[in-house]
Amino acid sequence: MHSTEQSLKAAEGLLAARFGGSPALTNPEDLGGSGASLVLRCRVSPNPFLQERTIVIKRLPKVEEAESADDAPVEFDADELALIREIVAYQYTNTLPEKVRPGPLLLAYDVAERMLILSDAGDGANFTEVLQLPDASERRSAVRKLGRALGRMHAASFGDAASYQTLLKRQCQKFNINPGTVVDSDIDIANLINEGIELVRGNNIEIDETVLKFAREAMERQGRPDVRSFTPFDLTPDNIMVHKQVVFLDFEWASFRDIALDVACVIVGFPQDDTTPALTDEECTEFLTAWTAEIGHVWPTARDADRVAHVLMATLIGWAFISLNMLHQGQQMSRKATRRVIYAEEPAQSAPRDLLEMLPEQASDMATTVDAINRFALRFDNEDFEPVVRFTQRLKRALARQGGHPMTSTSANR
Repeated sequence: MHSTEQSLKAAEGLLAARFGGSPALTNPEDLGGSGASLVLRCRVSPNPFLQERTIVIKRLPKVEEAESADDAPVEFDADELALIREIVAYQYTNTLPEKVRPGPLLLAYDVAERMLILSDAGDGANFTEVLQLPDASERRSAVRKLGRALGRMHAASFGDAASYQTLLKRQCQKFNINPGTVVDSDIDIANLINEGIELVRGNNIEIDETVLKFAREAMERQGRPDVRSFTPFDLTPDNIMVHKQVVFLDFEWASFRDIALDVACVIVGFPQDDTTPALTDEECTEFLTAWTAEIGHVWPTARDADRVAHVLMATLIGWAFISLNMLHQGQQMSRKATRRVIYAEEPAQSAPRDLLEMLPEQASDMATTVDAINRFALRFDNEDFEPVVRFTQRLKRALARQGGHPMTSTSANR
């Protein structure tokens, strides 16, 4: 683990090399990084070359270096590949206009030091706190802000995947690595959904053909360039800060993906996080109205409420199978769980097949996701959603036997 003193010294050198002068960093505040990562907020001494007065240092834990021949190619571990993805994501978002920029500015980085230096996003409330507010009107206001922020980000980046790929190729050339290596280290969403389907089948839980069609559509959308925008993917409540506008943090899993993934993720209550409830029906309506208002001019489908509901249902079903698969792998639905998921061409036949081998809190989190999908399906007069209702009710009964009950809001009807 890097010490605070060592990290401050390394960051000072990195800022000096990037901006000039002799910046001094003081008053370090530990912001609590994910896993063993170190995240510090520091004050910056006055510097004519650097306008920021506070900055955030993010540093991944160091690893033991293996001995290798001088002419051997440099190998990057999973954390370093994730860091390169995050660098590219920040470089891309830094090119967006300020009013639609989703996160902090990337000021400097050093892959060898496993370090990023970012502008300070401030001290706004995170979405975990927002979703626990007793005042329903405050929550609805924050949910609308989230919908607008996601919509603006999706609209501003829609159809711009080529720019992102150019930045990725430049980073890979810089470190003499194949771009495919970085891409292969990313999340394979379609494979996660497929493994989730096989897991449910292996536990003799009936999946209606209509539900399978929705799941296959979610898988197929992952390969479609016409539905992609920049998305953080790791949309957990503690990665979302609410100021005058919403700020997204942590882009380790950011890329160009199906825009419906972010939207469905919010609706089902952030399935990577087990601390917050799903949105109420009223909050869901506020959120979707705000999002569609921002995205409609570049994605005309958003103006068709029935079509949006169909797309979101496919993605919600996809999230259900993703979540079940991740829990089956033994992972808490928390930040960075996906990094430890093992992908395979075929589901591991030697793995335990009992879907219900999970802790009560895991079952409760999964029940929240399933309940949100069930409520979403019941809101629409659509015969294709009826099998979804039956499927989610079967899953809810199975999860209830494990002590899994959906998290509820203090003021909402669920």
